This record gives sequence, C-alpha cells and structure tokens, in this order.
Amino acid sequence: MTAPTSPFTVGREDPRYIELSHSDNHRFTVEPEEFVLPVTPEDVVASLQKAVGEGRGVACRSGGHCGQDFVGSPRRDLVLDLHNLNTVGPSADGPGVRVGAGATVDQVQKALFRRWNAALPLGACSAVGMGGLVAGGGYGPLSRRLGLVVDHLRAVEVAVVDETRTVRLVTARAEDSGELGELFWAHTGGGGGNFGIVTAYEFRSPEHLATEPVGLPRASGRLHVKKIVYPWAMMDETSFVTVLKRFFEWHERHREPTAPESSLFATFFVNHSSSGMLQLMVQQDADVDPEGKVLEDFVSFLTEGTGAVGIPRGGVMSWLTGTRYMSQADCGDVMGARSASKSAYHRAAPTDDQLAVLYRHLQADHPGQASYVMFNSYGGEINRRAPSDTVVPQRDSVVKSSWFTAWQGAQLDELHLGWLRGLYEEFFAATGGVPVTGGSTDGCYINYPDIDLLDPAHNRSDQPWHHLYYKENYARLQSTKRSWDPLNIFHHSMSIEL
Repeated sequence: MTAPTSPFTVGREDPRYIELSHSDNHRFTVEPEEFVLPVTPEDVVASLQKAVGEGRGVACRSGGHCGQDFVGSPRRDLVLDLHNLNTVGPSADGPGVRVGAGATVDQVQKALFRRWNAALPLGACSAVGMGGLVAGGGYGPLSRRLGLVVDHLRAVEVAVVDETRTVRLVTARAEDSGELGELFWAHTGGGGGNFGIVTAYEFRSPEHLATEPVGLPRASGRLHVKKIVYPWAMMDETSFVTVLKRFFEWHERHREPTAPESSLFATFFVNHSSSGMLQLMVQQDADVDPEGKVLEDFVSFLTEGTGAVGIPRGGVMSWLTGTRYMSQADCGDVMGARSASKSAYHRAAPTDDQLAVLYRHLQADHPGQASYVMFNSYGGEINRRAPSDTVVPQRDSVVKSSWFTAWQGAQLDELHLGWLRGLYEEFFAATGGVPVTGGSTDGCYINYPDIDLLDPAHNRSDQPWHHLYYKENYARLQSTKRSWDPLNIFHHSMSIEL
C-alpha cells in the first residue's frame, strides 16, 4: 500500500465524504464544504493560511474520538483531517522520538516497541489519535508506573495564526521560556482545538536518558493479564457495594509511586445489569512481580467473603501481545453508535450511599447493554508531579472514572441522555451534581468532555466548567490563548476563552 505524497481534498460529491463526516460519536456530524488531508506539516500551514486568508472557519481532527461536537460545531468551512501525519521516527536533534499528530495509539505502541523496545503510558483505546490524546494530558495502563503521557513530552510542533492572519509553524520545547515556553506548557493538558493545529510531538524522558539510548522507558518483557467476568446474577447490592469499596480502598492504600503495586493497573467495567455481567481487566508488569502475587492478591481482596464469583481468563504474555489483549479496539457494535460520557477524578472512595445509587441505576429498567461506569486505576507515578508542572492539575487522585452510554438511533437520544444524567447527578448530588474539587473528588478530565458542565441545570455547584477541568491553571491558559490565538481562530463550546 503506497502512502499519499501530496495533500488531497474530499468534497461533498466524493464518496469518501460520508465516511469523513462522522467521527467516533455518531450523535454529531462534521459537514464542512471540504476536508483536506495533509501529508506534511507544510501542507497544514498552506491549507490553514489559505482558509484564514479567505475568512473561512477551520478545524482539525486526528483520531476523531472527541465525545462532543467540537469539530463540527460551529459549522466549519474546512476541516483538516490529520490521519496521514502518522510517522513515528527518531528526533532530529538527539535522543527522543517524533510522533505525527495523526498517528494512532496502536501505531505508536508498535513502532516504539519494535524499533526501540520502548514504551509510553498511552491509552487502552488503540484507535485514538495522538493529536487529541496528548493535548488533553493522556493516561493509560502504564501510568501508575510511568506517569501521564505529557510527563514525557519534550516538544510540540504547531501551526499558529497571529493577529495579522499569518500562519507560522513553530516548535515549542520543554526548556523554552517566555511565550514559547507557555505554548509548550499549554499542550500538556490544555485540550485540543485551542491554540493551533498540532502537527507533531516529540517525547523524551530525562530520567531515562542515562540508561536508554532513545531516552524513553523500556518496555516490560512480560505482562500478567487477566479479564474476569462477574455475572450480575451472583451480585446483590451488599456484595456490589463491598467489591466497589474495596477497589477504591486498595488504590488508596497503594497510591505511592515506588511500591511494587504501582505496576498494577485495573479497569473495572461496571456494566448495566441488562448486559448480564461486570468485567474486571487487570494487568501487571511481570518483570516487577514474576509470580503475579500482587495481581492475585488484588483480585482476591475484592470479592473475599462476598459470594461473588468471577470467571477468569488470561495469563502471562509478552509485552506487546499483552498490551493488545487488554486494548479496546474500534470494532463491532460500537461502530456507528451514538454516545455520551462524563468523568470524575476520585481522591477517596465514594460513600456507601453513593454506591447504592449506582447499584440502583444499573439495575433499573433500561436498554443499557452499552451503558456502564468504568473505574480506572490512578495514582502512583502520576501523583509525583505538582499541579502546575503540567496543565493537568489532578495530581493526588487514586481512581479516574468514565460514565458512558451508547445506543443506535436518534429516537433514543433523550432516553439514554436522561439515564446518564440521572445517574451522574444523583451520585454527586451532595456536591451540586458534579465531582467538585477539594474533597473526595477532584473535578473532571478534559479528554472526556461534557457540555452539561456549562449548564446550571446540570452543574449546580459553585465551580464553573473550566475549574472542574483545569482548576487554578485556567488563568494561565487564557493568557497563552491571548498570545498565540488572538483572533480566536480555534474555538468550540469548551475552548479556552480569551
């Protein structure tokens, strides 16, 4: 298969337009006059310069996994689809790796491992694009051991538009100061679609320069991986609350970065009862714990004495095989689905009453085969950084959650949105229907954006949406926005305000 060597345009009459007009969430369509698919950063600059010179609305997309309508609304005249900017290669000026913004998680994981035996703490969703993943901070199954993706970011290459509508391609590095340094910092969790169009990232981990030629963490030799299904039929409310409380308690006890337990990562899919089961996915670095005792103790601790019995599968696998075994790929019933999601950072376990609320909503009469709350391991190395070192300020949480529902057909929109809102807002009823900062929760994750946080009918707290995502870092982001996007060329419903 030959890669394209020059940019090409897809207009409304092109049969590819239908495919490009849909991103991951089919609630929203992206219907510009045309899509441009650049092949080089210079193509991005040329297309962007032409668009802004003509006063046309423009947006960009890498993997297309944004859960909200940030690319298609307000309506754009031109959308730059960055999928062809997907090369992964060595940095030009020393140790490190350069990654195109259109590369997917799966492409990067395979390239890092096969070429350098290296790894980054990338997400478990293999088709997600690097452009948005990194811009929002990025985390994954290796984050308790290696931190966030942006903790390894060295430079960002981005096309920006100044007050004269002139487009420039600039590179902002971690060591830069002044406005250029602020542009780099803004891309360590400030979210996509705010400052310009990212064409490439460079990664290098200073703490690994002395031991690894490429300057990135070495991939593990093997992983312990396990998927455990718990039938809902064997889970009453008491056992449900106990298992979930223990999941949080284990992470509270093992929140420090240096313990062997930091090499364990778990995702607990707490599915609606109509699916028939809950699923726990766990992996651990077998180089740290060859016998897998930490993993087995964790799994046993969750259900001991509850009567809940899991059906396990998995084993010990080589690193890349194990990583792919645990990934969540874009295929099957999720394709073409409409969806909605919310998020929360947890610094401590929810109350029994909150977990009882969750149980009741998951047991309610609802066609929720694709409705769930996903609780992910957090803490460890993530929490070594200060809240202002990167834009991501949540640096003392122990669990991150995603609240999700998917369905087919616009006629079911209100049913599923109502179910998700009802669950989330009742669960966090004591704090205004949202996971406020400063207590047992610590706000939300910008890569799981939720426009309900803009609406006082759903966010009844005294904390605005931008505080829930960015906390005290928001004012600094606004200053960067004024410096680098003074005309507000890049904007959407939750973009940084001038």
